[in-house]
Amino acid sequence: MNKTVRRLTAAGAALAALAGGSAVWATSSSAAAAAPGSIGRCGAGQLSVWLNASSENGAAGSTYYNLDFTNTSGTECHLYGYPGVSVIGANGGQLGASAQRNSVIPARYVNIGPGQTAHAVLRYADVQVTSGCKPAAGAFLKVYPPDEKGSRLAFFSLPSCTTGAGYLQIERVQPGV
Repeated sequence: MNKTVRRLTAAGAALAALAGGSAVWATSSSAAAAAPGSIGRCGAGQLSVWLNASSENGAAGSTYYNLDFTNTSGTECHLYGYPGVSVIGANGGQLGASAQRNSVIPARYVNIGPGQTAHAVLRYADVQVTSGCKPAAGAFLKVYPPDEKGSRLAFFSLPSCTTGAGYLQIERVQPGV
């Protein structure tokens, strides 16, 4: 009888250790880029999007901001590639051209756990020095997560071009804030 109890205890301990190791493996592997089929894509309804003003960094007539994506759902999801970004005026109409893609960052799957944030860098060129711009007041960024038809709005009160002048560039989504 004593032998049976010890065997059951040892088996239980081994099972607990195995389960604990699996939990650690599952947690650490989800922080890395999991296969696209194992974690669903983040839909617009799962995300909160904003222009992170505290990330502002400028150089030679351009300012760079992190466009942050926070997972507001209860499940992990992923983003891959470029978000679609354009400026919307107070009347709800698009001002000028959508952000052009900047391929400086390689594409990768970015998994975002519940409450976690990823970002894409947005370059804003000063419209006062952008040729042929015809500036107007921007009110929001209209942001489409990569491969999504739904969008989110983020506050954006900077002057914006009303013509096709390229004054915005967006990079691919990256992990972290």
